[in-house]
Amino acid sequence: MRFTFPGAAIVAAFILSACQATTPTHTTEAPIASSQEDKCYQELAALKDLDPLAYEKYRQQMQTIDENFGVYKSNEALIDENASEVMLTEVNKMLSLVCVRINNAVYSNMMDRVQSLNKL
Repeated sequence: MRFTFPGAAIVAAFILSACQATTPTHTTEAPIASSQEDKCYQELAALKDLDPLAYEKYRQQMQTIDENFGVYKSNEALIDENASEVMLTEVNKMLSLVCVRINNAVYSNMMDRVQSLNKL
């Protein structure tokens, strides 16, 4: 899973929107990345009802990523190319990791519900 930096800006908009159930509009250049980002945001929104504790945990992780990216963006002109590449790589890696965690939490929640149905 790979995220582009317009995606990091979308994270900010998503978090600031108080994680409404509607999907944010994205303007990214890579349709595949946008699709993956949309899926991640949709699953995070689903967690709000499915598992509020997991939702809050992952929302905070996304917010931390966004805050650090914001510091980077506000100082981008002052940062050399190597340091910039390290930061952008790390942001993409962490966004991908949190999205995998979100996906796993949704999947686990659904499997738990299936298990409870099988006990009927």
